[in-house]
Amino acid sequence: MSKVDDFFDPTSKEFIHNPHPYLDKLLSDFPIAWFEKWQCWLISGNKRIAGCLLDRRLSTDFNLWEYAPPKKMDKEKTHFEKLMDNNLFFLSRQDHLRLRKLALPAFSPRVMDFMKKKFAKLVKQRLEEIGEVQKFDFSKEVAEIIPSQAIASLVGVPEEYFDIFDNLAYGIVRGINPMLDDEERGEATSGIEEGLNMLNDLIEERRKLPGEDFLSALILAEEEGDRLNNWEMCALIGSVLAAGSDTAVDLHSYLIKALLEHPEQLDLVLKDRNLIQNAISEVLRHQSSGKTGLARYATENIVLEGNKIKKHQMIQLITSTAGRDPEAFEDPEKFNILRNQENNISFGQGPHYCIGVTLVRSQVEVMFNEVFSRFPSLELTDDIAYDYFHHNARRMNKFILKTNF
Repeated sequence: MSKVDDFFDPTSKEFIHNPHPYLDKLLSDFPIAWFEKWQCWLISGNKRIAGCLLDRRLSTDFNLWEYAPPKKMDKEKTHFEKLMDNNLFFLSRQDHLRLRKLALPAFSPRVMDFMKKKFAKLVKQRLEEIGEVQKFDFSKEVAEIIPSQAIASLVGVPEEYFDIFDNLAYGIVRGINPMLDDEERGEATSGIEEGLNMLNDLIEERRKLPGEDFLSALILAEEEGDRLNNWEMCALIGSVLAAGSDTAVDLHSYLIKALLEHPEQLDLVLKDRNLIQNAISEVLRHQSSGKTGLARYATENIVLEGNKIKKHQMIQLITSTAGRDPEAFEDPEKFNILRNQENNISFGQGPHYCIGVTLVRSQVEVMFNEVFSRFPSLELTDDIAYDYFHHNARRMNKFILKTNF
């Protein structure tokens, strides 16, 4: 009898180059299956995943996993572990909602407008540094640089601290991977302490002299006398970093790649820039840039379509299959920015809908507009390579574009 482990290996070169045959096989033959390699259940399909995202019996709290490391006393915890104690994913439902409510002013139209201006300035500066070249590596010279700098600029981090902030971003994104052992997690999160010290210094500065940035908005946020403490603010910035930096690296590259591969679709966006948000949704649905899914942990024994999921077992919601589900999207193989995106769950659903979605969408929109203003005749080349060792993404680490100057 065949099983998932016989064909599914998202770390393989074959998957990284073309994941769709493997995702389609999961969807059709193994919609709910035990995956020995990860010691977890894989869940596929749009409606099924959407149901799991709303199921209160499935928690985001990594500490509930049967293989999670033992809980430590507060005095024994690392800076990363203290940060995760305040992370939106690990909080109770009540505390999660409280933090999201308090954070809302930081996502106001005023802050978002401030953010777009900062993003545009950053991208223009980066493109000017690239100069009038015949070719350039979009992945290394734009996609890997802009997202974390954009979030740093939004938060209000001075340029001289961008490297520290970048290390903080790396530690947060890499550290939450449940597959890491203690040594790997320690190495991945080694820059967390310096990053948090820098953020706490900035918080104290903004308390004395608030500005227009995201951090100032968090400091000033208040609901019936309730305010965010330093750890909560750092954790919220961490959540924005996880959503708006690492994931955005891939979205930047895959958006440009998909639109250049479909020139008639690119032409639609260039003629009507309002369609860029449709294009972003379609790229997220169509391109399958991830290697893993969204982790959830069973809080009780669950029977799901006849499959017995035990309390504390991990579930990986393979969201890449949700976008390829023919029951949710007509002709899912086709890249069509005009399609109905009602069933698109790329940013999640329910209380854990991605808090950084506006930031991600805005910075990618700004990048697209600035890149095509600077390089209106961009063209793909065959010079594309992937990072086979990236922990959770089909990351392009070489993506050469012709400018046709």
